[in-house]
Amino acid sequence: MALQKTFIENLKFYRKQAGFSQKDLSVLLNKGYNYINSIEGGVSFPPPQVIDEIASFLKVEPEILFSKNSCPANIGASFKKRYGASLADTLVARLSGEIEKVCAQML
Repeated sequence: MALQKTFIENLKFYRKQAGFSQKDLSVLLNKGYNYINSIEGGVSFPPPQVIDEIASFLKVEPEILFSKNSCPANIGASFKKRYGASLADTLVARLSGEIEKVCAQML
């Protein structure tokens, strides 16, 4: 996963966790109303000083915004990349088998 994409996913996650809209965070940063929208849309990327400010408002360390394992979307993507469909197929097969057993016992 590219660094910018990781940053965007983490920014979205922690912004929502903090209860901020894109506009709210843009205003807190004294930027235009669409500033965060342009970052989350991949149109622009903030300089280090703004990253520090964003992290401060979101109450996280700046490096968290770049970690592949700091929000559910990125954890899921890393897991899928590492284990692929084979694990999902195995889990579905086992779960299906267990459901069939329970249903058979209930009849």
